[in-house]
Amino acid sequence: MPWKSALRKREFSEMRLDIFAAGVYSECYVVFADNTSLWWLKLLKPGFRHCYVILRLYKTGRWLELNPLSNQFLAAIYDYPPDFDFPGYIRTRRNVRLCRVEIAAAPPKCAPLSFFTCVEFVKRVIGLHNCFIHTPWQLYQKISKL
Repeated sequence: MPWKSALRKREFSEMRLDIFAAGVYSECYVVFADNTSLWWLKLLKPGFRHCYVILRLYKTGRWLELNPLSNQFLAAIYDYPPDFDFPGYIRTRRNVRLCRVEIAAAPPKCAPLSFFTCVEFVKRVIGLHNCFIHTPWQLYQKISKL
């Protein structure tokens, strides 16, 4: 029955929750790390060899980490008291650099064609379409100016 499949598609689209558009998050940080687990990462600037995103879920102590690794995608939720300084905690425990960013509405067009790297992932999460940014250092320089 064609009407049943149309009904299922409509129900699925209504259930989808876009955390970026719905305002479910309240803070977003781009994390820059000195991860050298792959030999070719040593060619990149020290301290800026990998990047990923952490999002604070609105008015809670829950943080969502979105980390695109070379072999898998890591999504982790951390639950802390609302007044806990999670960015400060990971800054000291993981020895990383953090930049707070506002997620922009991406232009209503396809993102520039590029290899799917950690930088490309972060650019897509924060709504940045720039085909000249390829390394974590270039991304850091760009978002530091914003």
